Amino acid sequence: MLNPEDLKKKTFTKGFRGYEVEEVDKFLAKLIKEYEYLYLDNLEQKETIERVSSKLEYYQQMEATMQSTLAVAQETADEVKNASEKKAALLEKETAVKCEQQLSEAKAAAQKLHDDTMAHAEDLYNQTKNKTDNMLQAAMAECNKLREEAKAYAEKLRSSAEVDADKLRITTEDVCKKRANSAASEANKLLEDARSEAGRMMLDANTKYRKLVGDAEERSRKIIFEADAKAAMAEQAYNEQVKKAALHRKNMLHLLETQVELLKNYASHNEE
Repeated sequence: MLNPEDLKKKTFTKGFRGYEVEEVDKFLAKLIKEYEYLYLDNLEQKETIERVSSKLEYYQQMEATMQSTLAVAQETADEVKNASEKKAALLEKETAVKCEQQLSEAKAAAQKLHDDTMAHAEDLYNQTKNKTDNMLQAAMAECNKLREEAKAYAEKLRSSAEVDADKLRITTEDVCKKRANSAASEANKLLEDARSEAGRMMLDANTKYRKLVGDAEERSRKIIFEADAKAAMAEQAYNEQVKKAALHRKNMLHLLETQVELLKNYASHNEE
């Protein structure tokens, strides 16, 4: 392509009856001036097109990078969500197992306490009953012994003191009755004390059982509440990340669309 300097340096051979030299020079000067303006404008347009093409390529690369970044962000958000869901499910499962284990342990401990209390109460009752039976047998044996002694003594003295023998027999029987009544009263008192002690121990065992079960249920509810709270926090964090990524993507796409529209308008204006 010719440049303005080529036109300025161009010379023509003069011939016979040729064009007017001065008129041709003036026309060439005007032509060179206009051609120089068009040439420089063309160079400027080329540079502008190159800059616009470079910017367009840059923005296209930026768009591709943003698309890749958004894809990575979406993938990361999905991974975070999946990890949160898995963690929440695992935590819920572990919580349920832990609660069930604690509840079973509490029930087993309460049942053992109840069984031990019942066994102890039964042993105490049996011991008291055996002791009472032994006391009654001893009292009866002593009464029989006294009766036999009184009978023998009365038989010995009957010939000489019938009245004294009867009196002694009556006195001996009264003593035997009193001792028997005393032994029976003491035995009844021991039985009542044993029953009261057994009832009190059973009441304490039931109270401790209900308390253990209540504590286990309270701990279970607390663990479940904490697990639900952690799962809700994880889900909220995931939703916030998704919203931020979507907003960032929307803003970048809007910026790219604006830049592309400006470039198109600029290119259209240059073509005109």
